[in-house]
Amino acid sequence: MTNASIAEYASAQVVTGSELAEESHETAACITIIDLPAAPRPALKGDPVTGKVSLMMLAGEEFGRILELEDLRIHDGRLYGRSRESVPTGSIVTIGWQDPSRTACRGVVALALPSSAGWRITVELESKLAA
Repeated sequence: MTNASIAEYASAQVVTGSELAEESHETAACITIIDLPAAPRPALKGDPVTGKVSLMMLAGEEFGRILELEDLRIHDGRLYGRSRESVPTGSIVTIGWQDPSRTACRGVVALALPSSAGWRITVELESKLAA
């Protein structure tokens, strides 16, 4: 698919339900969104972490910005959590733990996906020993 054909699809008109009832002889691209029923989710991997963590951005335009992650898990050198705000993928962060038994460490935001409860964030920890 070329960029030109993508632009044609992107600029296609949105059709409402009432317009669907009318007969049309034109062919148009259509995307159907299906809301699948809730299926049992697989068990989450990793160890749960009590409390929250604070991520502080260490570079770029957002240097110094701090946000919190909650619903934490650690697995295979990665920290998984939920945030109310988006975090740019690739951001270098320092991680401050609410749990005093953990040591602050650095990491890189590997993934930020929107979810119904905010953003699901994955941080690749710089050192597996820090987790």
